[in-house]
Amino acid sequence: MDTRRATGADDFGTLFEFLPVGAYRSTPDGRQLRANPALVSLNGFASEAEQLASVNDIAGQWYVLPGRRAEFEALLARDGQVIAFESEVFRYKTRERIWISENAHVVHDAQGEVLYYEGTVENITERVHDREALRRSQEELRQLVDLVPGMVYRSVRQADGHFRPRFVSRGVLPLYGLTPEQALGDAQSLQRLRHPEDRERVEAETRHAADHGLVRQTRFRLRLHSGQVKWVQVISAPAPAEGGHPVRVGVVFDVTERQQAEDALRENSELWKRALESSGDGVWDWQIEAGVEQLSPACKALYGFAADELPDTPGALDSRTHPDDVAAMLQAREDHFAGRTPRYVNEHRVRCKDGQWKWVLSRGIVIEREANGQPLRMIGTHTDITARRQAEGLRIARDRAEAADAAKSQFLSRVSHELRTPLNAIMGFSQLLALDGALPDKQRGWVQQLLGASQHLLGLVDDILDLSAAQTGELPVVSSRFELAPLLAELAELLGASAQQAGIALLPQPLAAAVPAGSTVQADRKRLKQVLVNLLANAIKYHHRGHAAGWVRIAAQQEDGDWVFSVADNGPGLSEAQCARLFRPFERLGAHNSPVPGSGLGLALCRQLTEAMGGQISVHSRLGEGASFSVRLPRG
Repeated sequence: MDTRRATGADDFGTLFEFLPVGAYRSTPDGRQLRANPALVSLNGFASEAEQLASVNDIAGQWYVLPGRRAEFEALLARDGQVIAFESEVFRYKTRERIWISENAHVVHDAQGEVLYYEGTVENITERVHDREALRRSQEELRQLVDLVPGMVYRSVRQADGHFRPRFVSRGVLPLYGLTPEQALGDAQSLQRLRHPEDRERVEAETRHAADHGLVRQTRFRLRLHSGQVKWVQVISAPAPAEGGHPVRVGVVFDVTERQQAEDALRENSELWKRALESSGDGVWDWQIEAGVEQLSPACKALYGFAADELPDTPGALDSRTHPDDVAAMLQAREDHFAGRTPRYVNEHRVRCKDGQWKWVLSRGIVIEREANGQPLRMIGTHTDITARRQAEGLRIARDRAEAADAAKSQFLSRVSHELRTPLNAIMGFSQLLALDGALPDKQRGWVQQLLGASQHLLGLVDDILDLSAAQTGELPVVSSRFELAPLLAELAELLGASAQQAGIALLPQPLAAAVPAGSTVQADRKRLKQVLVNLLANAIKYHHRGHAAGWVRIAAQQEDGDWVFSVADNGPGLSEAQCARLFRPFERLGAHNSPVPGSGLGLALCRQLTEAMGGQISVHSRLGEGASFSVRLPRG
């Protein structure tokens, strides 16, 4: 409590008159008793007398906010003085609003009663406006900072060399999982979240940038309290020192998605390089603007060089290109650069380390261009085509052989057609002779042999026609849905007698039991029957004669929606080499030296017919363990 006592009515003296700030004496009820010239001028009056005559109620006439006088008096009553009490007030005469700062104290009489208040008034309008402008500017800056997609910070280097954050934006929360208050309250909270594997590197980079006043840009990982790992990029720069301590300002961005994309791109780049090299090709990657062309080890090895023997420059191989091939190579490259061709393709010769010339197929494509179309990066491969170039004559011979094979197929087809007419005549007359009851037994036997031979020959002609049509893609295939059980019953009727004569059991009994009743398949019924008849007939025909427990089994089941038919036997079986030759036309695997009749076309025709129906045929067999043929037809 202030204990000042009154010393007289005119104790202000010269100091009161010449103070550069306003000074006053007023009663507690708001009447002004004295006002120095500075205060008179502040209120727009000409003299002290004019002001004293005008001011009767400071609370109502002076303060913009009426309650402000009550706050002022409460402070005086409590403390006996008021220091730097800022208020918005009216100039008494002009009613202009200004800001002031008041200092005041209470003056008591000898008995301790309040006589009046004394104080000073300073016009701080400009200061308040500057402060408000600064506040608005700081608020606008904060708003802008909060719009930055990351965290903005300002940190001061301490005596121990570590940086302590003085400001962090609200972007710290989504980035680090910490509030600004948590980050500022614990100086090392942000550093502790750096990934352990990156921490030492980042610390070293930070120290180096601070020691040399450098702009720093780095990327590292964060391991948050939740266990999540993020990639961030930090850009920082030196700022004016604070108290002699270095200061840095910067921004931290979340670049996790960008890092993942770069990692994926880098991984894909390595994958395609490895994939291309696995095919035996050499890979090159040309950074055109930088003048760097990286040749893979396989590319250098293509020409007999070790991985470190050729420089990573475009001229490394261009300078070794055959002079006669350079112009065409450069033209092909320029055509692609200019967009006239979708890719760069050129065949030329390159001189190897040993001096020999090697033909290569060079292929490439520009994968990066500037906005104006200027190529920046091109990748490609080199393929050794020396053997291909040397084999031009062999290719011509192959083409001639294929043409001859096609001519052979056409010849067989035409000859087979021509044979059918006389064969039909022979068979017709043979059948008429067989019906002649007066024919002697000896001649009847001759007729039966003639009829059997002509039927066998007609079957061979039909097989040749079907095989030729299948090879040329002209075999008619008519797909329809039909039941399997009746088809299997027909197979049993066709082959039952020959199986019984050979002592072979056809399984299951009856054959129609191989499939559930009502089972259907979408295929060409005639061709499927032809395939199954061939497989069953071969299994019976080539089985061990007189085998005590010989059997041939047919089965049919659905696998992944496809129908799979199998014909298995417990016959002599086949070797691996025989299986490899089994489906070739006219291939009988030595059976032509046996009494078993055949043309060697049956299995070749089975393959052609199965493939014409969109299916596959395969065989599994071992010597002495029988054979199993499988026919897979796709779901219709």
